[in-house]
Amino acid sequence: MADKQFEFTEESTQAPDAIFLDKSNFVVDPSQVILETSDRHKLTFNLIQWLAESPNRTIKSQRKQAVSNTLGVSTRQVERLLKQYHDDRLSESVGVQRSDKGKHRVSEYWQEFITKIYKESIKNKHPISPASIVREVKRHAIVDLKLKPGDYPHQATVYRILDPLIAQHKRKTKVRNPGSGSWMTVVTRDGQLLKAEFSNQIIQCDHTELDIRIVDSDGNLWSDRPWLTTVVDTFSSCIVGFHLWIKQPGSTEVALTLRHAILPKNYPEDYQLNKAWEVCGPPFQYFFTDGGKDLGSKHLKAIGKKLGFKCELRDRPPEGGIVERLFGTINTQVLKDLPGYTGSNVQERPKNAEKEACLTIQDIDKILASFFCDIYNHEPYPKDPRETRFERWFIGMGRKLPEPLDERELDICLMKEAQRVVQAHGSIQFENLIYRGESLKAYRGEFVTLRYDPDHILTLYIYSCENNHNREEFLGYAHAVNMDTHDLSVEELKALNKKRSQARKEHFNYDALLALGKRKELVEERKEDKKEKRRSEQKRLRSASKKTSNVIELRKTRASSSSKKDEDQEILPERVSREEIKLEKIEPQSQEYISAHTDTPEEQRHKLVVSNRQKNLKKIW
Repeated sequence: MADKQFEFTEESTQAPDAIFLDKSNFVVDPSQVILETSDRHKLTFNLIQWLAESPNRTIKSQRKQAVSNTLGVSTRQVERLLKQYHDDRLSESVGVQRSDKGKHRVSEYWQEFITKIYKESIKNKHPISPASIVREVKRHAIVDLKLKPGDYPHQATVYRILDPLIAQHKRKTKVRNPGSGSWMTVVTRDGQLLKAEFSNQIIQCDHTELDIRIVDSDGNLWSDRPWLTTVVDTFSSCIVGFHLWIKQPGSTEVALTLRHAILPKNYPEDYQLNKAWEVCGPPFQYFFTDGGKDLGSKHLKAIGKKLGFKCELRDRPPEGGIVERLFGTINTQVLKDLPGYTGSNVQERPKNAEKEACLTIQDIDKILASFFCDIYNHEPYPKDPRETRFERWFIGMGRKLPEPLDERELDICLMKEAQRVVQAHGSIQFENLIYRGESLKAYRGEFVTLRYDPDHILTLYIYSCENNHNREEFLGYAHAVNMDTHDLSVEELKALNKKRSQARKEHFNYDALLALGKRKELVEERKEDKKEKRRSEQKRLRSASKKTSNVIELRKTRASSSSKKDEDQEILPERVSREEIKLEKIEPQSQEYISAHTDTPEEQRHKLVVSNRQKNLKKIW
């Protein structure tokens, strides 16, 4: 089945346009998974998404080969599609996009020239028509730049450059910003218009740093101000949930805030809430946020896939006017009269905010919970003062409260996860700790999914990776061995592991250096012994080969004969300079003279004249 490719026939076109692939699906052959789609591009997108959610390398490798066989492409092409998916360049509807899609193949000069003309006309409140811009481009090219026809942009190219600018201008003029009108609309980053028609349809989320200084439990001033994350319903502007943090929140903190918003609120008695906080429930269609890295993360997209909503980014800051205005309301109605308030403006900032700070983050949490539950949600709705925010939310929910979700289902979506293999005795090793659960003994050697609360890492929630219904099943809990009386967060556990690793590393390094020095000395000693043995053996072999040789006797004889003192030695004059040498002028002699002196020694016929100063001779041995 793995080698068989899918063919799109008339029967397949009758199936619904959907595909069901899950991260927990460990089936290798995608032909055994329900592939009910008639769109080739959507099939490719869902298969690559299924591959990207592989829990480990083994399953990923198997799925990659299965996708390659299903689509009829090479594994290298599957890797390219996977990279495009991670880079958000793989579309679900039109397949793989060109690398230059959305870019105009004309020079930047003409793009800037066309854009500048249109924006200046908008600024002057007299929008110019596209045909007028085409004529202006033609005039500028022929008259000003002396160009020939074909050397400047065609009118179709001018229209393509102007289309997104005209569409953006129309949206700004026709679509109302949030906070105005009797109904709420928001615009996504890709230009999609979303209209809130019922409660929890569009849930907005954002966070800000509060303008107040706080202290810890010991009364010491915190160096940073607290952060507030809020979840607001667009239809009624009710506060669905919130959370306070010491540092800037990330995707995990946003997920925990969404968990608080979805579940019913059960605050302890010391919060002294006068009314029940009944606003809750998950986003039904959209989770609308800004373009921050924490709010647009893959973690939130995975949560949306589990709960059935889609994450959308807002086009411009005014699109998030509901949550942005809420932060101003908190400053003016809640924080302004509290000790430690720093003020939102530099001109209005109190001078003694740090000295007056005395509230802890738990105190701020109680104050904000009371404000949201008792005051803000029950104030008149700004667009229709005849009803409160809660009444509008309740009407938008069909006059009934939403069904509470199972906390185990929220654990699957909102807690961090990891994949591990169950070891002997139902044990699991995670973050240098051994966890054990009685319910895991039957799953020895199998992959399971771990979910954990980042603030309480000593207890893990264990889920199966698949079952007959293609859904994860809760198997039980696993607790850290010999850690029953402790309570650690992920950050605290990682800090302890880092300290232990550093101490082990330092101790190991010291002992390793000592051992390395000893090994080095021993190796050098053995190398010298080996060299000495080789030299002695080589000398012995050379001596053995010289026993029949008379070279030594000849050398001794020559030395004894040359050492006789009375033997006449050959002497040569010392080196003299060229100027000191004078050659005798040789007169041409007759033949009779030459023949009469033939018995003269050769030394007398070629005689050197040397100065008196250089007559001392040196013996050359």
